[in-house]
Amino acid sequence: MKLPTIYLLRHGQTEWNVEGRYQGQLDSPLTQLGKAQAKANALKLKHYINTDTTTFFASPLGRAKSTALLMATTLGKEASEIIFEERLQEFNYGIFEGNTKAFCRTTFKEEFEAREADKWHYVLEGGESYVMVTQRLRAWLKSVENEEVIVVVAHEMINRALRGLYLNLESNKTLTLFQPNDLLIKLENGHETILA
Repeated sequence: MKLPTIYLLRHGQTEWNVEGRYQGQLDSPLTQLGKAQAKANALKLKHYINTDTTTFFASPLGRAKSTALLMATTLGKEASEIIFEERLQEFNYGIFEGNTKAFCRTTFKEEFEAREADKWHYVLEGGESYVMVTQRLRAWLKSVENEEVIVVVAHEMINRALRGLYLNLESNKTLTLFQPNDLLIKLENGHETILA
């Protein structure tokens, strides 16, 4: 599969990030820091892309959508130019969503331990596994193979899985990848570069 160059961003910090809650496909608003991160990331991005010829994709979930819209305003792009792609939605945490890790560790002890033992395959009640997430991301990547350069604004787990696919990593290596809210990553020709 031919892959475009991807500039990969995570949404800005949210209230639930601060509280240590699983967000998944639920949502919480960006903090003031999160809004500042979105604008700062847009200014970083401006050094690397031609905003007129680069296609912008974002998860439709509120925190990613807000981040993408703030970035578009900062870059002088119209909101209508952003493609909000369902397959870029965050990993679905099922019964964990909206709860803190500490709460899940005790209230859903059996499920928590089972997932910790096999994060790649384990499916939480009402949720997804990384296997399922990579399937939807693989289908999305196939749909953008004719693009040259794209920007993606999504989520930490989705971006982790996307990086794993792009870099052709084993699942155990993919699970070690992290992306803070203020980090811009470039994926190109099967390699990644962390950009300042």
